[in-house]
Amino acid sequence: MNVHHQSASSTQSKPARLRPYQTKATFGMFLLKALPILVLILAVERYVGQRFLIGGDDQVDRCLPDKWIYLIDTYNKDIWRGDLMAFRAERMTPYFKDGQIIVKIAAGVTGDRIQVDSHQTTVNGLLIIEGLPLAEKLKKPAASFKRNETIPPAAYWMTGQTPKSFDSRYWGYVYDHQVIGRAYALF
Repeated sequence: MNVHHQSASSTQSKPARLRPYQTKATFGMFLLKALPILVLILAVERYVGQRFLIGGDDQVDRCLPDKWIYLIDTYNKDIWRGDLMAFRAERMTPYFKDGQIIVKIAAGVTGDRIQVDSHQTTVNGLLIIEGLPLAEKLKKPAASFKRNETIPPAAYWMTGQTPKSFDSRYWGYVYDHQVIGRAYALF
């Protein structure tokens, strides 16, 4: 009697085989349930993929020394003084090629007063950065970078945090058409 009982339990533990029409129906139900989730995932990925970029700074001498990976929000172009901003380089040779993505601090915005001399750069009278250490490397006298002006409409004054930053002191303004979006330092 024990043998018969074991035999019955061993036949019950085997999985039941589905007939081919049952397998197709199960797969069809899976697709019906999975399709909306797949569409949602693809829509979110498309939105996130279009809106955000990840950028990195591979320079040896970084102008933002503790930051080297950035999240760039291409939908947010509302830049305020002090924000990190990503933009496309124009007229920034020999350090950056036209079109290269750069991240710097928007130290000044439209209407701010800029003063640059060989000793310091100020925005609205506040010291932003000292000196013009790259003037010699650019083979120009420091006096050629002197400015005392108001930032024009749709323009930004960009700077780094280190004296050797190649920034607006040397190449001037970044304009709205160059702006990619607001940047956020990740690391």
